[in-house]
Amino acid sequence: MTHRLILLFLSFVVSSCATVFLKRQYNLDINTNAPNATAQIGDSIYKLPVNLEVKRSKHDLKFKLFSENLTRDYVVKSSPNPVFAYGNLIWLRFSPAAYLIDFTNEKRFYYGNSVLLDIHDSVGIIRPPVTKFYHDYFLKSYPTNKGQINLLLSLPWINNFYLKPYNESASLSLGFYGISGGIEYFYKTNKYVGLTANGVMDNLAPIPAPIDYSGGYETMSSVYLSLTDNFKLKRFTFGYGLNYSINNWEYKNGAYQSQPQTREPVEKSSHSFGFTVNEYYQFGRHFFIGLIYRPTFIEIYPKTALKYEHLISIDFAWKFRLKK
Repeated sequence: MTHRLILLFLSFVVSSCATVFLKRQYNLDINTNAPNATAQIGDSIYKLPVNLEVKRSKHDLKFKLFSENLTRDYVVKSSPNPVFAYGNLIWLRFSPAAYLIDFTNEKRFYYGNSVLLDIHDSVGIIRPPVTKFYHDYFLKSYPTNKGQINLLLSLPWINNFYLKPYNESASLSLGFYGISGGIEYFYKTNKYVGLTANGVMDNLAPIPAPIDYSGGYETMSSVYLSLTDNFKLKRFTFGYGLNYSINNWEYKNGAYQSQPQTREPVEKSSHSFGFTVNEYYQFGRHFFIGLIYRPTFIEIYPKTALKYEHLISIDFAWKFRLKK
């Protein structure tokens, strides 16, 4: 009995979701907005609408639509089934080998639950939901033109500071809030220069809210200009350039003091030059999310020195075309 239970358990572990729950054939609803239409699949012709049993396959499913004075070809792209694409994720944690089984099994594919042969669709390519999502949100690109000018507005909302105030110990802080604006000019279809002005801080709360501090605490902020050269690859952009920064550090005493103050409030600023590196991913026609790394190396105020400080920001950006 024990051996049987072990064998049953092992067979379950090495069997992935698509292998267990999906059949090799399933029913597909096929419809059209063409009047008195029929569809040819392989050597068979069906009057539409029809509920047809189809075999799962990695190959695309081809239709030929016949209607009044109309003949048109359609291709339904083979897509990973949601059971395989999402249900199998649990196996990556508990049994990765089971997940790999489905890559040798065509039961992991499907063509959606229904297909509409739309006579107004000039492309004739139909994608099931999983493939459509991947195509629309990861493969779709937004082309740009040489001479294009963009207006940039952004919120560098999550900010990590590393500052070395003059005659103070190095300080590290993570906080929220920031605003940025700038302009971009495309000197090639996939390359542009960007000029931005940024102001960021390390507020404790990610949303506007009153905060009562007890005892002494530090705050950090920065204002800087960046000039970058940028490269666009589909939805990704990469940029590098120079910045001029004014970094601010301040020591304050909170409104509620449980112990005597250890020091008086003080504010210190430094002016420095450094580099700016950024990377963005485009989520829609106008919306981007990116990471900005802004180190500074040459301090010119309050004294001239080589000194490393940095700001790392997660930026939420919107870009709008001023000139196409």
